[in-house]
Amino acid sequence: MNQLLQKIPKLTLHLICIASLCSISLSTPSKSQASTVKSIARESAVNSTTDVPVWAGRSTFIDFSGTNEAIIYILLADPSRTIFSTDAPLASKQARTIFLRQIKALQFRGATTAPITNLLVKTQSEDGKQRIYNFNIVPKSGQVTTNGVAIVPFIPIVEQRILQLGNQTATASDIERGLAIAISRKYTRASDPVVSKVREFIALARNSVPVSTAAERAKLSMEIITKLAQIGIQEKSLRQRPGLVYSR
Repeated sequence: MNQLLQKIPKLTLHLICIASLCSISLSTPSKSQASTVKSIARESAVNSTTDVPVWAGRSTFIDFSGTNEAIIYILLADPSRTIFSTDAPLASKQARTIFLRQIKALQFRGATTAPITNLLVKTQSEDGKQRIYNFNIVPKSGQVTTNGVAIVPFIPIVEQRILQLGNQTATASDIERGLAIAISRKYTRASDPVVSKVREFIALARNSVPVSTAAERAKLSMEIITKLAQIGIQEKSLRQRPGLVYSR
């Protein structure tokens, strides 16, 4: 690890910040109030099961208006504690929203029950393509944290900034880029144990583990993380300058 620090040229770091002026802050995800509507990307919703909390005495919705898919069929596996309605008859192919409510438990002869049942929804898009969605209906009580689920075409991915370097902010991708450059420039070998530690740190950081905790778990010094982030930011800055030839 010390060898990697010694091999990274000081000139490489100078374009980002002077060491004596470079300040580091460890940022953690802000504890903002939960959104009243949970947005789920269509592809993710089709390929996985989405939890839909339903609070006692309140209505919860599943909305397909964002993708403009018509709801054409609904199957609730256990109807003993949940009822649903739609904003238009299914036969009209105008239904876009399902409304769910808890009810007191009913008994249906021969039917089975489950604490958390599932709701299958079949939709049809304007081009005729049909999709099936699977939702877990989760009974809740107490404080309400969401009013419903909205299915949307896609959710833009904005990578979280995890490290502050002077007036620059670094993401996990910046650190990953810096590591690739450090290996290509032979600052370290791909087989060096520090490389595995950096990759473990990146995986943890991308899963919203606070930077300090991720570094501790990976047994990696913040100095290594900082210098790799600086290299990654510098490379990204060079790529964004038109007409500039850069090399690794």
